[in-house]
Amino acid sequence: MVSTNRHSNDVAMHPEVSSESLAASPLDGRDVDSHGRSAGRRELHGRVHRFEEEFANDVGAPFAVALNSCTAALHLSLLAAGIGPGDEVVTTPLTFCATANTIVHAGATPVFADVDLATMNLDAAAAAAAVTNRTRALTVVHFTARPPTRSPSVASRQSADWS
Repeated sequence: MVSTNRHSNDVAMHPEVSSESLAASPLDGRDVDSHGRSAGRRELHGRVHRFEEEFANDVGAPFAVALNSCTAALHLSLLAAGIGPGDEVVTTPLTFCATANTIVHAGATPVFADVDLATMNLDAAAAAAAVTNRTRALTVVHFTARPPTRSPSVASRQSADWS
């Protein structure tokens, strides 16, 4: 059976898991399928929603969105910033593929600027030189968790009109 719906696919591939148990079980370990997966998706949704509300309240934001990966967060941040077709985003070529892929999936064009050989992070001068009138953002990666020594965004804003 082929299904694009993950829920129905789980039930088809694992007949010992009923639709009712997938929808109604709490995440307390009492209802786990034969593969050790918790079956409490509805409860998980409720917990995620409560986490989002509490997190937003803790940081003073009007709302928060929990995502499953940094890739999803990068993509959503580009979409939330209104970045799309015809736009350019300056980034580093020395990164995981998701950095450029999220730019492409938003409909924009990644523009790669060189890295600083000492830090392996995006070089501020190279980022500034890559900015055009189509540039709408910079995606800065902290290579091996090391932040850049000079912010490319500051250098780029000094050399471009970011209206």
